[in-house]
Amino acid sequence: MSGLLEALLGGGTHTVEKVSKDTGIDANRAEQAYGAAVGTILRGLEAKSQTKEGADSIWDMLRKQVEQGSIPPDAPTESNDGIQVRDMDPKAVNDILSVIFGEKAPKVEGGFGKVITLDSEATKKVLGKVLPAVLGGIFGAAEKDAEESPRALPRILGGARTEMEEKQPKSRGIFDAILDRDGDGDVDLSDLSQLAGIFASKPR
Repeated sequence: MSGLLEALLGGGTHTVEKVSKDTGIDANRAEQAYGAAVGTILRGLEAKSQTKEGADSIWDMLRKQVEQGSIPPDAPTESNDGIQVRDMDPKAVNDILSVIFGEKAPKVEGGFGKVITLDSEATKKVLGKVLPAVLGGIFGAAEKDAEESPRALPRILGGARTEMEEKQPKSRGIFDAILDRDGDGDVDLSDLSQLAGIFASKPR
């Protein structure tokens, strides 16, 4: 896997245990929720970054969150057991989702909860843990890239998102349902189970 995706999916045990403990869901569902959140955020950021204005707005948001201490300034690495899960204030979660998804942010958040079968409180907790990891990883990767950071975003995001979907092909249907591409928000449970194996290549 690419460095960014390896780091985001590399700290499996710690991440899943933290999400499970703080949301009250079992480890299997916590893993599904984490994988779905990573993929959904990557998709949203990739789509937003396709225009210069969108990439600049993402980069401005990332810098602001780093300066405020909401996200780590360095890309996570596999050597330190992947990401270090931290919590994000619910208001910051709302603000960031609005930057990524615009007016569709509440619908995306609701779609995530419906697909993963979480209530709104648990959904917010999951996103509050995943956003700092994903955004910190992206910021660190872009800072280290040879290309100017905002211009590097489409390539970094597209590469990580594509690799994740190639690793678990059925995850595409899950992300489509969360983003409600087909208008009904439904997902095949056999597709959802694929996300429970997204850390399978990592030692438990």
